[in-house]
Amino acid sequence: MHSPYLTDKAIEEMHERSKLEIEAFELLALIVAEFESDPMSVQCFDLRIVERAKRVVAKLKTTDPMLLR
Repeated sequence: MHSPYLTDKAIEEMHERSKLEIEAFELLALIVAEFESDPMSVQCFDLRIVERAKRVVAKLKTTDPMLLR
């Protein structure tokens, strides 16, 4: 039977993943801001990827304002 408690290592790994997800979102938000301010900057990306990035950032902004400190 498994213990219902997380090990210290598991807690540390979850904390690190959370920090990385926040950093990833911050980077994605910067990229989206660049796309929105300079449409020519999207030339190096497939437009479908740009649209996905915009959609993800917009949804995260509305669902988790803590991501945008």
